Parts: sequence; C-alpha cells; structure tokens
Amino acid sequence: MKDGWIARDAETGRFVAVGTENGVSRKTPKTEALLKEVSSRRNAALKRLVNR
Repeated sequence: MKDGWIARDAETGRFVAVGTENGVSRKTPKTEALLKEVSSRRNAALKRLVNR
C-alpha cells in the first residue's frame, strides 16, 4: 500500500477504511484480506530483522 493509509477502529483494532490516491473506500472482505496479508508480510520482515 504505497502512499495510502489504513483506518482502524480504536476499540477493536479492526480495519475500517482504506485510503489511496484513488480515494477512500470502506472495508470489504477483499480489502480486509489484502490488508491482513500486507500486515503479516511486514510483521515477518520485522521478525527477520530482529533475528539477525
């Protein structure tokens, strides 16, 4: 998600909306799955950096 942002619910931490250069869209099952994948890849990369 280059040059975009993700809005989360303050209480639950779940994804609520996604902002990109094309505009803002509410969460859909497809975007939620994409965000979870991106988040897991970033998390894995951070773990690899820590374990160097």
